[in-house]
Amino acid sequence: MPDAPQSFSNHRAVPKPIFIVLAVILLGNVLVAGWFAVQGPSLASIWQVVLSVALVGLYLMARGHSQTVQDRVIRLEMQLRLHRVLPADRHGDIARLALPQLIALRFASDAELPALVTAVVSGSLTNPDAIKQKIAAWQADWLRV
Repeated sequence: MPDAPQSFSNHRAVPKPIFIVLAVILLGNVLVAGWFAVQGPSLASIWQVVLSVALVGLYLMARGHSQTVQDRVIRLEMQLRLHRVLPADRHGDIARLALPQLIALRFASDAELPALVTAVVSGSLTNPDAIKQKIAAWQADWLRV
């Protein structure tokens, strides 16, 4: 999708089909294991329920950790980009930006960033969706997990 234009209306990451299939399989496994545990309670059937729930937990943890890593990379990327784009006397503003604001600002072009950062730091623009809606020259990010 790198050649397709991206905007506020289509920028949200849609889970890849494999994530949806895996989630359905894992949740189905919990239901089947629970059904067997109810039908014939035993140490083995109860253990299957425990393992099924643990697999769902691992799935959620893996997904959450990958998003956390991506957020940290975005924060670093934006800090470096803002150091390059903002004048030296405004570098202190970078530390005043919250992570959700930095994540929203990454879609803005270099030309738009100084004005958007001013609006965010002044408090007139704080909501990430509002920040994204103010962006005129959208820079696509198709790599979000």
